[in-house]
Amino acid sequence: MNKLDKQFEQLMKGIKLDSPSKGFSLKVMERIQAEAAVQKHVIVEEYQPVISRKAWIILIAAFVSFLAYLLFFEQESSANTDSVAWSAIQDSLQKVNTKGLSNAWQSVNGLFESIPSMAYLIMLASMALWSVDLLLTRLRHSHSEIQIR
Repeated sequence: MNKLDKQFEQLMKGIKLDSPSKGFSLKVMERIQAEAAVQKHVIVEEYQPVISRKAWIILIAAFVSFLAYLLFFEQESSANTDSVAWSAIQDSLQKVNTKGLSNAWQSVNGLFESIPSMAYLIMLASMALWSVDLLLTRLRHSHSEIQIR
């Protein structure tokens, strides 16, 4: 040991350890509990979704508009597809060998044709109910807070 270590050891031997008074831990805990009772602590913050409600509304409106366009206006505009870009795309697609793809599509299409239409309606209704339940659950819990008193 060097000289500083020996001096430090001598100092430490001469120092008497302080011991806390009787009930010290109890008094400290009582003060902590008193402060906690006065202050409100929010454990759970307000729910902030990644995609806002406004963005969801815009996405749903765009999707519904697209479906409406496909259902109502596609039949009328199918005769007016003589643009240069569209004809170029059609020519390039005709050159692609799609025999394997069409066979796969026919097998998938045959699988879906064998399922009764009522099953599709049941699936659609189930997904709609699940979505409504999810939305209502989020709305109910979005403003809930847990407070410690």
